[in-house]
Amino acid sequence: MKYSILAIFLFAVSFELTGQTKRALLIARAHALPDTICQGQYSQLSVTTEGGTGPFTYLWSPEATLSDPTISDPVATPLVNTMYYIMVTDQTLSVSADSIMVYVETIPLPPSPIIGPAQVCADSVCHYSVNQVEEAKSYSWTVPSGAIIQSGQNTPEILLKWGNNPGTVSVIIGNSCGTSVPSVLQVSVTGIPAASTGINGPSHLCQSDTGNYHTDTIPHALAYIWNIPGDAKILDGAGTNSVTVKWGISAGEISVSGENTCGTGPPVSIQVGLDSLPSSAGAITGTDTVCKGTGNYNYFISPVPFATSYGWTLPQGAVISSGQQTNRISVEFGIYAVSGPVTAFGINSCGNGQASIKQIFIKNCSGIKENKFGSEITITPNPVSGKFYVHSNGSEDHYEMYILDQLGMVLYHSCIEWTGPASTLEIDASAFPHGMMFLKVFNENGFFTTKFIVH
Repeated sequence: MKYSILAIFLFAVSFELTGQTKRALLIARAHALPDTICQGQYSQLSVTTEGGTGPFTYLWSPEATLSDPTISDPVATPLVNTMYYIMVTDQTLSVSADSIMVYVETIPLPPSPIIGPAQVCADSVCHYSVNQVEEAKSYSWTVPSGAIIQSGQNTPEILLKWGNNPGTVSVIIGNSCGTSVPSVLQVSVTGIPAASTGINGPSHLCQSDTGNYHTDTIPHALAYIWNIPGDAKILDGAGTNSVTVKWGISAGEISVSGENTCGTGPPVSIQVGLDSLPSSAGAITGTDTVCKGTGNYNYFISPVPFATSYGWTLPQGAVISSGQQTNRISVEFGIYAVSGPVTAFGINSCGNGQASIKQIFIKNCSGIKENKFGSEITITPNPVSGKFYVHSNGSEDHYEMYILDQLGMVLYHSCIEWTGPASTLEIDASAFPHGMMFLKVFNENGFFTTKFIVH
C-alpha cells in the first residue's frame, strides 16, 4: 500500500488529535550514514523511534533506489541527490514521519579548455585559467621544467613565469570522488636572441668610403639591428645580417644585435677608424712673375696635415727640377713657357686634398725694368663692396690684367687697350669673395702689383 508524503503527515496529525487513547507520542527520526556519497556508492539509511507501542511497521520512499523500503534500515544507492521519506506505524496505528537527504557527488567532468597564450617569450609571466567548477575541491596544475607557478596553484587561475623550455600546461579538477581527465595546452617558448658571434668587415677605411659588414645568423632573430655613427648611412641590407655602410667623416663603432617579438639581444660591436683626406694646402710661397728660359725658382707650402706626399702642377712649359712629391720644389721655366697656375696639394692613401693655387706670370725679361709704370695706376674706392675703378695716368696703351684672391685663384682676367693717356676701367666686385685681393697688371715693359679689400 502506497501513501503520499502529504497524506502520511495529515494522517499522523489527525490521529494524535483524537485523544481517544492515552499513550506516549510516537516520534520517528531518519538517519543516513554517510549522508554524502560518490555516484555508484551507497548510504545506510536507518530510523529510530521514541514512544508508540510496538511492533512497528516501516515504509520508505522513493522505493526505486532502496534495497527494501519496508525495513527500518534499507541501503540507498541514489544516482543523484535524493530526499528519502520514512513513515513509521505502531500497533495502535499511531503514525510518525521524517525525511533525510542523501547527497551524491560525481567525478568532475574535464575542465574547460585552458585560456592563455600558446606562444610566449622566455622569462615572461602569463595568466592561465579554466572555468570554475562548482563541485571541484581542487585544481592541480602541471607546467614544463623551468617554469614556475608564482601563484594560484589549486585554483582555477595561475600566474606562471616561463623559463626557456616549451611544453604543456595542464590542469586536473578533483573532489572526494576522484579526478577529471586533464585539460592540456601546448605552449611554445621563444627566447630573446643571443649575442652575435662577431662582425666581419673592414675596421679601417677612408672618410666617405663604403664598407660591407656581415654577421652569422643569430638563433631566434627575426631581424637585425645595426647601429652606426651619426654621419654614416646604411645603403643596403637594413634589417638583415649583411649591410653596406657609406661612411661619413666620423670614425666610431658599428654594432649589431638580433631582434624578435620578445625583444632585442645583446649587441656585438667593432671599432672602425677613418683616415682623413689631406687638409687643404696653405698658400704657395714663391715669386709670381718669372722670366722665360730661366730656372731655380723655388716654391713651397707648409706641411699639410694627414699628407704622406705632395702633388704639384705647373704652367705649360715649366718643369720641376727637384723636390717632386715634397712640399718644396724648384722649377725651370722654358723658353716656351706660358702664364698659368702653379697648384700644390697633399696626398695620402685616401686621395688628394684641396689644392692651393698661385698664378704665375711669364715674361720675356730682356731689358724689362720692374714697376716702370706702377705709380701711374690707382684703384678707387678701396675697400670696395660693388663696382670699383682702375685708373691709369701713364703713357701705356695696353695691359694684361689679373685679379686674384689670397689663394691665387684668378677672379678676373682681361687684356686692356687704353683709349688715352688718362683712362678708367670699371669692374664689378659684387661676386668676389670678401677679403684681400691682388691686382696684377703687366705688359712687355714691366708689371705692377697692388692690393685692395672687398667687403
